[in-house]
Amino acid sequence: MSKEFINLSGGDPDAEAPKWAVDATIEAIQKGGTWTHYAAMTNHPELFKQAVVDYYKQFGPEYEVNQVIPTAGSSAALYIALATALKAGDEVLLWNPFYAGHKWILDEMDVKMNLAPLIPETNYHPDLDATAEAITDKTKAVIICNPGNPTGTVFTEKELRTVTDMAIDHDLTILSDEIYLHYIYDDNKFISTASLGEEVKERTINIMSFSKTFSMTGWRLGYDIVPDKYLDKAKRVFSMTGPRPANFVYAAGIAALQGDFSYVEARRQIYEQRRNYFCKAIRDLGFPCHMFEGAFYAWFDARSTGLSSEQFVNKLKEKENCLLSPGNMFGVGYDGFIRVPLVRPIPVLEDVVDRVGSFVKGL
Repeated sequence: MSKEFINLSGGDPDAEAPKWAVDATIEAIQKGGTWTHYAAMTNHPELFKQAVVDYYKQFGPEYEVNQVIPTAGSSAALYIALATALKAGDEVLLWNPFYAGHKWILDEMDVKMNLAPLIPETNYHPDLDATAEAITDKTKAVIICNPGNPTGTVFTEKELRTVTDMAIDHDLTILSDEIYLHYIYDDNKFISTASLGEEVKERTINIMSFSKTFSMTGWRLGYDIVPDKYLDKAKRVFSMTGPRPANFVYAAGIAALQGDFSYVEARRQIYEQRRNYFCKAIRDLGFPCHMFEGAFYAWFDARSTGLSSEQFVNKLKEKENCLLSPGNMFGVGYDGFIRVPLVRPIPVLEDVVDRVGSFVKGL
């Protein structure tokens, strides 16, 4: 096939980590000593935790250093949070569409997902009445992915307060996945779940990552922020699963959190420009595609082709050498939808749009 392969099946940013984070890591490796041996025998994890605590203050909540659990990436942080709050036979509240990574872990844990709808006509904001109806006696937690993946939903303060009030009323643990918190567009505003009062904070586990904010997917660095009531259990899960970052990667994390956030703002502006182009271009092909509010995923409805999500993705790859993500992975009732991470420059995205258009014409 003559066309160059374009892989947009995963949200891997097309940028390198900030230079100061890279330089700090190289320096740590070259120094060796405490940076290249067991982290537990050094103060590097504690310095990293302090950097996290200082960084997160800008969103309202203040934490103690011992409430931060560093992990080798956000998948490990997610598992620790879920395993802390849930066990086999429990139920968890989340919204549809959902992040596929949540489902994979929950399925393995034998935890049932109680799905409440995000409403396409409101830019995929939650139906709060249906959300309340999705809670049962077996529901033990709620997962708030804010901003959302794949829909980019940025929860409003009213929505967050309504959901957290439900959590308090039903004694639910709140699992707040905030990995895309810096990528917000237009007049939307990120609100930390735990900032909504002490009662909310004491039941909220924050799940965080460096992968998207600092383009550090391969570095494998994330963390949980865990309130005291869950801390012992979370640390036990952590000790059993052992998803610890490499010692010298702490140097990168500290440098990133303490460095110049103009890097992050520049990335936000780039993703916004790509959003503005791609969502309109896909709509111009005849596919409904909302202007997402946060994160960096386009989510479009290709059901008019008569193809399932898997058929669309597989045939597009076969005909046009371009790989996207099938939407049926991300929700119940969303077969025929497609997710596109906007992690390539606009000229590449223009090529993607051309290939999708050519593919559809050939159906």
